[in-house]
Amino acid sequence: MATYNGEKYLSEQIDSILNQTFQDWHLYVHDDGSHDNTVSVLKEYAGSHPEKITFLDYPPQGGACKNFLSMLERVNADYYMFCDQDDVWLPEKIEKTFQLMRQTELAHTPDTPILIHTDLTVVDENKNVISPSFWEYARIYPQWFKTYDDYAALNPVTGCTMLFNAKAKEVTKRPYDAATMHDSWITFSVVAANGIVGILNDPTILYRQHVHNTLGAREASTLTLSYKIKNFFSIIKHKKARFIELNAIRSIGICDYRNAKKRYLRFLKNMN
Repeated sequence: MATYNGEKYLSEQIDSILNQTFQDWHLYVHDDGSHDNTVSVLKEYAGSHPEKITFLDYPPQGGACKNFLSMLERVNADYYMFCDQDDVWLPEKIEKTFQLMRQTELAHTPDTPILIHTDLTVVDENKNVISPSFWEYARIYPQWFKTYDDYAALNPVTGCTMLFNAKAKEVTKRPYDAATMHDSWITFSVVAANGIVGILNDPTILYRQHVHNTLGAREASTLTLSYKIKNFFSIIKHKKARFIELNAIRSIGICDYRNAKKRYLRFLKNMN
């Protein structure tokens, strides 16, 4: 779990992890320099549940991406999950995701990098449902993505739903200076290594939307021409960063990158 000024929702998130039906887990938390009471809340939980929660005390990393990936470097385990500070995990999140992981592992060789991800339920800050499916809300179709070039069009994997095995961690490229976000960095690395990206259609998280979300859920219908014009420079900047990220993991040409986006847009148009 990566935190930063998250005291408002933090206890509810940690409680939802403590109340999981699957209990064979350990939570590692690192704070990125909070100015509120986040660290106090974390240390209180770590003190109350030392067998389950460890507070990692090292310098801030300067953003969610490096915060998550720095923890991944410091923790060794058989499986890994990323956790945001402001969501609510549904009780069977770990159990259901791990069940699919084990099924997928049994169907492949032991050295296969595997990543499992799930849908989410989009809620407001008071947990009122905005959309029962984030994938429908944002018009994301995870089944469409097969090759590395496909993933150049869009990263369909939401970090807080991920479960990946130790082999997936092994193929993750280092250093990660070119990473735009932790979830895309892991996903692209797994796909580039001919790993498996498994899909669980069930929502496993209440994906809370509020004014302080780092990224959050954006409804597909809001991506209008006026939005694109207004945010033209930030969109171009993001596309450039994503292209650099993709090439840091495996080479992809600018034409392939652009064609991937065009193919996905045509696919979306046909889905109307």
